[in-house]
Amino acid sequence: ARIFVEDSQITRIDGLRGSTTYDLSDLTIMPGWIDTHVHLASHFDSDGKVHRTTVDETAGQAMLYAVENAYKTLIAGFTTVQSMGSPLDRELRDWIARGVIPGPHILTSISPITNETGDSNRIRLAVRERAQAGADVITVFASQDIHHGGNRALSNKQIEAACSEARAQGLRSAVYANGTDVVSAVIRAGCSSVEHGNPDSESVLQLFTEHQTYWAPHLGLSYDNYIKNKERFLGIGQYTEDSYLLMEMAHQTSLDTFVEAATMSDIKIVFGSNAIAGAHGRNAEELVARVQDGGQDAMEAIISATSRAAESLRLDKNGTLAPGFTANLVAVSGNPLDDITALRNVRFVMKDGRVYLNLSR
Repeated sequence: ARIFVEDSQITRIDGLRGSTTYDLSDLTIMPGWIDTHVHLASHFDSDGKVHRTTVDETAGQAMLYAVENAYKTLIAGFTTVQSMGSPLDRELRDWIARGVIPGPHILTSISPITNETGDSNRIRLAVRERAQAGADVITVFASQDIHHGGNRALSNKQIEAACSEARAQGLRSAVYANGTDVVSAVIRAGCSSVEHGNPDSESVLQLFTEHQTYWAPHLGLSYDNYIKNKERFLGIGQYTEDSYLLMEMAHQTSLDTFVEAATMSDIKIVFGSNAIAGAHGRNAEELVARVQDGGQDAMEAIISATSRAAESLRLDKNGTLAPGFTANLVAVSGNPLDDITALRNVRFVMKDGRVYLNLSR
């Protein structure tokens, strides 16, 4: 087939042979991938260790690390990402949108809602402040980070305040939640998506289907990245031997839960890699893990990173390869339906009709 692109839009697809600008006939073409959970500002410092606030770093250096991560992500086939909360994201988003810096489309929460934000009234005010500052989504930490134990961080009332105020502002809410109790509260509060999740109860999986809440679990790349780069994290801030033991337990729970959820077709699982320092550009490894370790159907995995991810982010013109949709394309050598590791072999990337990678020659 031939795919016709004019400016930034797909205008026509036909089955006729004819002249082409880019011959991708021996590759597998898909819509540009969408990662709904990354941290573009996360990086290793010049000494190889994960960034510490005690390290003297200029604003320019911090932004350049984020630019580097954005570029790696785009070249890896991800034309859209949701970056989950750094003040750098807003300017990076806007400069990339101008077309002068190569990177994926970015949606950002700018900064998250946490237990330090305050009571329900203060949380509502904080949500409004982020909306006025140009946030695309509201990120909420209803649970602690896994390295801090993953325990409940917000009350049901606080969770409800964050998500209902986000709706009032016309924004989505992406909520970090772990364990049955907190995940159930997040779903019942009408929040848009659950990040991480790890619910260890079949009843919670049923709640996902009943409320049609999007779920962005993480079972591969994030954990593997922490292990691969352990010496670069260990001993800094929250990263201790004890926290690594907690992470190992969470890893097994997330895998067990995903294996069960993958058999339930009504759960809206979307792709999110949780890419941090060391993982940018390797986002597709999470998709490989979901298929090889989690038992997810390969086409379901690809849909979770294309049309369903676009739906979850309310991106009406993304995630589908058809006339009228944005010309975001990625092509790989091999067939990922036969071997999901083909997603590692990115040969062509187009974003908004502009080619950023072409190794098809």
